Amino acid sequence: MILVLCCIAGQGQTASTPATGVNPQELNEKWGKFAQLSEKKQYSQAIEEGIRVSILFTQNRQYKEAFATCRQMDALILSAEKESKQAAPALRFAVTKERLRMYIRLKNAVQCENQLSQMKIYAEQSQSAELQEELLFAEADYYQAFGMAGKSLECYRRLLRMRIAGKDEKETEQCYQDMLALAEKDNNAPLASAMRQLHTAWQDSIKGAKAARELSLLQEKYDASQKEMQEKEDRIGTDLIVIVALCILSGALAAALLFLGALMMKHIRRTKALKHSLQIANENNELKSRFIGNISAQIQPSLDAVAQARSAQVQQEHVRALTQLMTDIQTYMALEETRETHYPLKEVNIKTLCEEIMDKARTDFPAEVEAVVNVPRMNVKTHAGELERILLYLLKNAAMHTASGKITLEFKKRSAHTHQFILTDTGTGIPAEIRKDLFKPFARVHDLTQGNGLGLPTCSLIAYKLGGTLKLDEEYKKGTRFVLELHA
Repeated sequence: MILVLCCIAGQGQTASTPATGVNPQELNEKWGKFAQLSEKKQYSQAIEEGIRVSILFTQNRQYKEAFATCRQMDALILSAEKESKQAAPALRFAVTKERLRMYIRLKNAVQCENQLSQMKIYAEQSQSAELQEELLFAEADYYQAFGMAGKSLECYRRLLRMRIAGKDEKETEQCYQDMLALAEKDNNAPLASAMRQLHTAWQDSIKGAKAARELSLLQEKYDASQKEMQEKEDRIGTDLIVIVALCILSGALAAALLFLGALMMKHIRRTKALKHSLQIANENNELKSRFIGNISAQIQPSLDAVAQARSAQVQQEHVRALTQLMTDIQTYMALEETRETHYPLKEVNIKTLCEEIMDKARTDFPAEVEAVVNVPRMNVKTHAGELERILLYLLKNAAMHTASGKITLEFKKRSAHTHQFILTDTGTGIPAEIRKDLFKPFARVHDLTQGNGLGLPTCSLIAYKLGGTLKLDEEYKKGTRFVLELHA
């Protein structure tokens, strides 16, 4: 022990005149403290101070003196071991770690590997978790210094696993924050970068674990609900068996009730479907009864006119009117009897069809009336012949009441399955008092030479059989506008 101290004192004299770059006073103070602690056999504190002396030497690139200091610390540790008759792996670990630091600065990979091997031995001998962590830090520094970033990151990962073992989420988060704080304090950019990567990966795994837990809870709830539903289904099945058994015991009465119930439901469905048709039919029957009662009064003036006519032309006019009345009555009655039988539909180019219909109707237009067709070129499912019957009648009727201006036929698509044909004229319009009976047959007694009033009711029936409606736009004030709306 005396020999070691003499060597230390001799080295102290060398250190009293250091090379330029190291504060001589600071180095002498550190060296003196190291010698003092060694004299007092305060081995742990002496080794800590000796490492500080070595660091001062390496800062001034005096590696020879730094390594000499490490050798003196080795001798001091040996004296301590002989005195206590026990190995001091923790002290040897600290000195070896200082040598590793210097060899890393010197880029001596072989010596770095040797120092790491020694540190592993000392760490195992000490069985100290703290030394194991220091060893991982030292390994990470070595790998980072020699460009092995992957291995360095693996060391930090192992270090974190050691620190967070057995800790909850909050404590683990604190470990990451502590490591980041340490990296920032030591200005250790590789450690800080590694910690951020590992922290991000850990947070992602936490989120994944939470999502997995939530999914597991949802799965449990789903399984519970499925089980509950199955139990309910089983109970329902049992109840059904009981009900069936009771129904069988009830015999003919229960069967009769079921049969009557089925008939009633069928009747209700059919009643709903036919309600509108029956209402219209009842109204028409009432009007037809009224018409039949008045038909003699309506026909008689025409017959008298025929008998009293002084010219064959007047007679022919009234005969044609009577003949047309009979024909229109037969047509309307035939349509009424087949009201619920709809016409077959097929694709029709409506632009071409509407232009052809307008060409036919234009021959009856006064010279001062302009014919306008505003219809896009597209196909629509309908019955071309019956559609033509409606539009042609409306166009010719408009021509009879329009002396000037224009008659327009338009088409508008309201939805994927609904479209409208709109016929507008600038004529005299329809008086308000007759609008409510416009589509009702046999509502009024007409002068047959001026028409029999069955045209619009017949067109309305045809529109119904085409799957649509024919209506008067009562808000239009500049003439007359009819809207034929069809549903595909």
